[in-house]
Amino acid sequence: MKKEKTICKPIRIPESVVEEISKEAETGNKTFSEVANYRLKHYESPLTPAITVRIQNIVNMAEELSGGFSKEQKKEFQKEVSALWKSLK
Repeated sequence: MKKEKTICKPIRIPESVVEEISKEAETGNKTFSEVANYRLKHYESPLTPAITVRIQNIVNMAEELSGGFSKEQKKEFQKEVSALWKSLK
């Protein structure tokens, strides 16, 4: 992945948001800037890879609990999850 040139811009951020970003960075072993930039880039889409993984896990569990879905149903579920993944790009 090519490293993009960065520009320093002073902005005012509410303390509560700074705390959220700091906690997320700490628990995710990332820098404050990495988390803040990710949020800036994905502001329109609250859907994250972590949420999409959870959705896939729900589909997998539903399949196990139901005794299985038809091939058509599995394809439809996977199609929906794939569409969510694409929206992250």
